[in-house]
Amino acid sequence: MNVLGIDACLGNCSVALIRGDTVVARIVEEMARGHVERLAPMVAEVMEQASVSAEALDLIGVTCGPGGFTGARLGAAFARGLALASGCRSIGVTTLQALAFPYDGPRIVALDGRRGDIFAQVFGSDSGDSGPIAIPAEEFPDFIARHGSPQVIGPQSLPAIDPGDVARIAMMDGAVGIPRPLYLRAPDAKVSVRPVLR
Repeated sequence: MNVLGIDACLGNCSVALIRGDTVVARIVEEMARGHVERLAPMVAEVMEQASVSAEALDLIGVTCGPGGFTGARLGAAFARGLALASGCRSIGVTTLQALAFPYDGPRIVALDGRRGDIFAQVFGSDSGDSGPIAIPAEEFPDFIARHGSPQVIGPQSLPAIDPGDVARIAMMDGAVGIPRPLYLRAPDAKVSVRPVLR
């Protein structure tokens, strides 16, 4: 089974192709911007390294946020388009899921929302996993305390997302969902509507 994993939501643009549980090819590039120009060539490079055509893909996993608005939209749209062209399925994965994947036990993954808030999600809790939420930064210590003594991953020293893990999550039983951008707050940019002068 050939599974492509894509991440363009945070500080990297990364792509991996796995077969079974083995990473056949992977490219990870750190970048603050430029994901739009780099993603398609990167996917082509990974597939060439793995000697896999688009028609041979069985599944695509892609991070859809929370994270950068442009990256979330780009990744979701690209994965859906490639899946349609290749005749395979695509699955949306949250950045928080991808960051939590390498760890075991109760854990909270947290991202700096950059506007005085934290994007967080609870995993492995006795009360079950939570969905991704945005909370004010000053409330984050209380949020941690309410969940016992979980391991906290981020937001200060956050590991990079492994695109191989994105592919593995997409393969898991029960993984469903068409990739759609996940926003936990409204965009900062506002559309200005000017009155029409007659």
